[in-house]
Amino acid sequence: MASAAYVVVGRASGCDLLVSGSTVSGRHARLRWEAGALWLEDLGSANGTFVDGERIRRAVAVQIGQDVRFGAEPLPWHDERLRAFLRHGASDTILAMPRFGRYRCPKCQALGVLPPGFKQGEMACHRCGTALLFGDAARGPRSAAIGLGLGGTLLAAAVFVVAVMPGAPAAIERPSEVRAGAGRSSGGMPASDEEPASIPIGPSRTQGTPSAEEEAVRGSGTAARVMRAMDAGDAATRNFAVQVASRHEGPFHVDQVAALWMRIRAEFDYVNDPRGGEYFARASETISNGFAGDCDDFATTLAGSVGAIGGRARVVMMDGPAGGHAYAEACVDAPPEEVARRLRLHVRRHWDRRLGRLPNLARIHHRTDASCSVWLNLDWNANYPAGPYGQERWAVAIEADGGTETLAPSSGPVGTTAAQPTAR
Repeated sequence: MASAAYVVVGRASGCDLLVSGSTVSGRHARLRWEAGALWLEDLGSANGTFVDGERIRRAVAVQIGQDVRFGAEPLPWHDERLRAFLRHGASDTILAMPRFGRYRCPKCQALGVLPPGFKQGEMACHRCGTALLFGDAARGPRSAAIGLGLGGTLLAAAVFVVAVMPGAPAAIERPSEVRAGAGRSSGGMPASDEEPASIPIGPSRTQGTPSAEEEAVRGSGTAARVMRAMDAGDAATRNFAVQVASRHEGPFHVDQVAALWMRIRAEFDYVNDPRGGEYFARASETISNGFAGDCDDFATTLAGSVGAIGGRARVVMMDGPAGGHAYAEACVDAPPEEVARRLRLHVRRHWDRRLGRLPNLARIHHRTDASCSVWLNLDWNANYPAGPYGQERWAVAIEADGGTETLAPSSGPVGTTAAQPTAR
């Protein structure tokens, strides 16, 4: 597959990448490189192809590591059979040393500005995601110096080098925009000093009798099982949460919530429940299993960990275009502007490179009601703590005491925010 221009994904034995699962068609979808971009096309599958929770109707450009699902089955970006194909398309990665802090991406020609204080290291182009190496890190035996005109003027002192991706994991897992040890940087954050906006949903509490969905959640025993799974008092849950939160000591605050989301999300491996049943693993169980399970296990582990350090959290059961889903929300009862400011600073400084590119945290997404000013969205699919909600037909929250509440459903898409870095 080293020189393949496309890869067919499906269950049939003749596919380039075999993905098993009852929702995957024989020839389900196709990945192809075109003009330096990776394109995904559904091949008339029965259950659809989804990108960031939305079903695609035509070929769309995707980023390596993005949430892609064939029916209910995720695209295994880490699979060895994809390695040569992904490296083939990314073989023209650019290494650069610009002057004056301004550069132009040689692949898509987008203009960019290096963050203040950035000296050297790796970043990704804010438009096309091409990996760019700056400073001494760009020098190496595989490099070849070339010149490039910027704005009609040749920067004679600038050195640009072309090299292949330094390793398959970096090509497959979407490296962070700033390589560890490269010096503090805002990476993909907006270069301006404006604080991010908050995007509330609410009021979340509904008036009158419970909805039919809320009654179903109660009657099916789901609420009771989710409550037991959020075992904040278990020693394993408590010890894990304290270990992570202690790096950001003090009374419960948003930095601790963000640290827990990043740690659990970076460690988590998706594994389906047994056929024909819904299994709600206890948070302590998921931690002991090395952070493996499905979306509701991720949600209960996160909610239980937040509860173990004195926070208030809940698990939201919802139904959307792609089917049922579960995620956690945590209450940070503070002004949304202050929560947004602290969260943005935390993500800037402590982003885990295993999660992929540093997100452009232009806004936070949350619910609000009379009991809490900020219920942060902590969805597995949100790409960062307080990222965008998915589209919901209905949503029911379950708290640690087993109480349920019908929420105002979200209509926003799941995915990375579209805001771009601002030049100064």
